[in-house]
Amino acid sequence: MKVKEYMIPVYALLIRAERRTIEDVPEVYQVPVAEHMAEQIEEN
Repeated sequence: MKVKEYMIPVYALLIRAERRTIEDVPEVYQVPVAEHMAEQIEEN
């Protein structure tokens, strides 16, 4: 499965809304989504 960049913030939003956990997203997205969420935290 190829990572689609537009899905990274979508999965991050679902995790923040407690609709999904990081383990529920496809494996290829877990690291990019975690990095995206970490960047969001660092910006605040």
